[in-house]
Amino acid sequence: MQSPSAEELNAMTLQVGLVGSDGIVLASDRLVQVYENGSRSVTRTSKFLHGADALCCYSGDSVSEQTAYEIRDHDWSTVDSRDMEAVRSVLRDLGNAGYNKAQALYGVLPGIVRKVLAVHSDQLWLLTISAQNTSLANQVLDRAVAGDIENTSRYFMNKYANQCESSSVSELIRLAAYTILAAGEENPHGVGGLELYAIPTGKRSILLSAAQEQELGTWFKKTAAFIQKKFATPFNYLRQTPFEAYPGG
Repeated sequence: MQSPSAEELNAMTLQVGLVGSDGIVLASDRLVQVYENGSRSVTRTSKFLHGADALCCYSGDSVSEQTAYEIRDHDWSTVDSRDMEAVRSVLRDLGNAGYNKAQALYGVLPGIVRKVLAVHSDQLWLLTISAQNTSLANQVLDRAVAGDIENTSRYFMNKYANQCESSSVSELIRLAAYTILAAGEENPHGVGGLELYAIPTGKRSILLSAAQEQELGTWFKKTAAFIQKKFATPFNYLRQTPFEAYPGG
């Protein structure tokens, strides 16, 4: 079996970040496909890396994963977190170093969408690692989605996360969870499971327990079934007024 194609890797993982009025929500799926000696296996694990001063999750390939390790292990005490350009510069340098190192080892790298969502000092950042020395780092002020580039669950973030910065963390958790779990239903070969962190402003991040994740999973199934039932509610299309029946008359 060959290594995964760029198309396969771009259809793996779904992660979301939401900035609220009192903190940040960061959520990811757990599904990982492992390729070794021509074979493929599937497992579920954490895609988060948690350090003293940074929490991040990654999507794409080993380049973004290794960059996430570097972000976690970076000595952030040397960076003024109030200086947005200083933080941006560090993230870009780490992204560029990760890409350049991989290119030196493996040659030309495939066109994979590589992203890292990182929380540092109550700020949410999105790092995009695309080509040699072209990494982009931007502070996220509302919401961000990374991973499976064609997954239509992104709709929920586009539709319902408007003005999320006015909502509390507790009000954003269900939206983040629903988006990830819906993505898994649409693409079960590339997305699966749920892991979610709540990061209250000025406090330590909180990882939801397995029981809480299970509770959200049960709620998701009930909510999806309720929506499906609503869509199936009969509509009396025969009930028309004369004007409605003959709009051109």
